[in-house]
Amino acid sequence: MEFYKRWMESSVRTSLKTWRAVSIVGARQCGKTTLGQSLPSKTMIARSLDNSMFLQSALEDPESFVRHDDGTTLFIDEIQKAPSLLPAIKGQVDRTNATGQFLLTGSANLHMLPDVTESLAGRLHSVRLRTLAEGEIRGTNPNFPAMAFSGDLPAHIDGCDKQQILALAFRGGYPEAVRVGTSKRGTWHRDYIDHLLRHDIQDVAEIRKLDKLRAVFTFLAARSSKLWNISEIATSLEITKASVENYVAALESLYLFDRVEAWTSRDYERTLKRPKWFIGDTGLMCAHLKWHPDDIAFDSDRCGKLVESWVYHELASALDTIDGYSIFHYRDREQREIDFILENDDGALVGIEVKSGALVNTDDFSHMEWFRRNLGGERWKQSIVLYSGPDTLSFGKGKLAVPLFSLFV
Repeated sequence: MEFYKRWMESSVRTSLKTWRAVSIVGARQCGKTTLGQSLPSKTMIARSLDNSMFLQSALEDPESFVRHDDGTTLFIDEIQKAPSLLPAIKGQVDRTNATGQFLLTGSANLHMLPDVTESLAGRLHSVRLRTLAEGEIRGTNPNFPAMAFSGDLPAHIDGCDKQQILALAFRGGYPEAVRVGTSKRGTWHRDYIDHLLRHDIQDVAEIRKLDKLRAVFTFLAARSSKLWNISEIATSLEITKASVENYVAALESLYLFDRVEAWTSRDYERTLKRPKWFIGDTGLMCAHLKWHPDDIAFDSDRCGKLVESWVYHELASALDTIDGYSIFHYRDREQREIDFILENDDGALVGIEVKSGALVNTDDFSHMEWFRRNLGGERWKQSIVLYSGPDTLSFGKGKLAVPLFSLFV
């Protein structure tokens, strides 16, 4: 079995030396357990709540379950199955300021679980693990954010074309899906989402109408990278707004979808403040929607959504490794739109537009240029159009057409 070195491994190691408790959070099967097990094990005790005996013990006697020797780390896998452990963990870590007392993994956002009353604020640090980024699969480092801000990007990259980009997006990044053959990958993805929507969802919400939940999942998957609102889903699927909100919150808590907040400015009130939503893995998106590469390649709407969603995953995976970086989108009432705006802790900004095709022209930079002149000013460092061609080309000062493969070189 192939082992992929995860970009977040060093962050987990550092966090265990800094915080009393650390959690690795992310979707089921994204590699959290494998990452936890790859850490030094001489002083680690592992207990998975997928094991029915461990789960029963945790539920019946949480205080005893979390008790362990000083100087060791208790690794509890799938903590969301027994949120009653959190007060017991709080009591344990409050006995001493020793770091690295607990390593937890969770396939659901603990702060969104209905039965959680203890946040472990100030004691617990969470590290987000996503499905595999292309750079992790290829063994490269998360270099793109630094290159984007400096403008120092590779002049030429062989092999970057639309067909190759679509192949990566259709495969996605779930480790097991990467390993299986192409003919079985769609089946793996569909079995995965079926299990999550039938079983794992019950860890975060009591949902009886699974057909409605599946319909909401399909709606969100088909509109990944697009703006939408609760009323639109409720009307389209004939579901109450309250139910839609419950379903969306449950899917978000399982890390199946991410929201990207809008970049806003007090100096310009015509900015829309609605978030954009992205599916957590494009392979899951393609399999669930039963897309075929040959059909998508010539459908500008679906191809655009797929490639932008894939780019989001690659950007977010790299930015997770850097403290102080944020990702936003921009849209205003004049229909000016920027797919992504990256901001560092100094307030510097980089704009990114995504094109699935191999042709770039001056008009592709127009919204970013308006933003730079009217809102960004000296904070604006680069305007980048990511496209499926092989060459980095200048369209004027601070305006670059950049191969999509630059995301993982």
